[in-house]
Amino acid sequence: MNDLIRRAIAAEAEERVDSRTVLANLHKAKKRKPLGMIVGVATLTVAAAAAAVIVPTTIKKTDAAPAGAPASKAENVLLIGTDDVGNTDALMLARFPADGQAALVVSLPRDILVDEIRINGLFAQDPKKLTDAVTKTTGAQVDHWAAVEMAEFGAISQALGGVEVCLKAASYDPITRASFPAGRQTLLGDRALAFLRQRHGLPNGDLDRAKRQQAFLVGLASQVTKDKAAALAREANRAIRVDDGWDVLEFAQRFSGAMGISVSTLPVGEPVQRTTGYGYEVDPAQAQEFVHNALGGQDKSGGVDCVD
Repeated sequence: MNDLIRRAIAAEAEERVDSRTVLANLHKAKKRKPLGMIVGVATLTVAAAAAAVIVPTTIKKTDAAPAGAPASKAENVLLIGTDDVGNTDALMLARFPADGQAALVVSLPRDILVDEIRINGLFAQDPKKLTDAVTKTTGAQVDHWAAVEMAEFGAISQALGGVEVCLKAASYDPITRASFPAGRQTLLGDRALAFLRQRHGLPNGDLDRAKRQQAFLVGLASQVTKDKAAALAREANRAIRVDDGWDVLEFAQRFSGAMGISVSTLPVGEPVQRTTGYGYEVDPAQAQEFVHNALGGQDKSGGVDCVD
């Protein structure tokens, strides 16, 4: 498998191997999803938080699709950023249209309550519990999920040469003691991870952290270029997990160039205390209408510029 991945990356960089042949061979290797290859074809990462979004990089769509490949359809992918014990630090529901030209992303605050239980602990119990809870809350079917360990985002940002973000005001995290100035800045390594994880010292805590994750996601997507794809593939291949039923190769074939990203955040009520801890209650009707509009392209939030 690793040899096939190396050949696939070399195929585009040096044009020595027929990428259609490589992809056809990869389709036969079912024991482990070749995520390093997919990152090389169309980076799937969860920006920290994030999350995971697809950004095409190395193999042209016209070359990559094997004969008889099925037509693409729009799909909803749950992007999950986990901590060291598998709990969810970041959660985004992304809709990828069939044409591969844009990603519509809704951030789901990690502390929303579903049946009185905070959603952030469900993935560690069973990924299906999490996807079922997301569907119940948003009304949107989850077709697939992709998870990345947030600790890996330091290395991922390093492989990209840094990720640019912009803050409206300077901030300081009293827990990690990380400080960030106002304005545009490039984040690398541990500072990138500290930025993605910060909620202490922010006016709206975890809700502001979700905005930071969105900003990092957009910045990360803009940094993925053909010459950086191989290094990024090596880093992301170690960290990304996907559901067993997802044919990521077929999914990647819809992408042929850089895509736009539209981001928004699910509205929540005031935090409340429950026996399982505090969390945010969600109005089901409001949440489902919001997600329907956002994933349908009716929400015009667009990309991210400077955030709190």
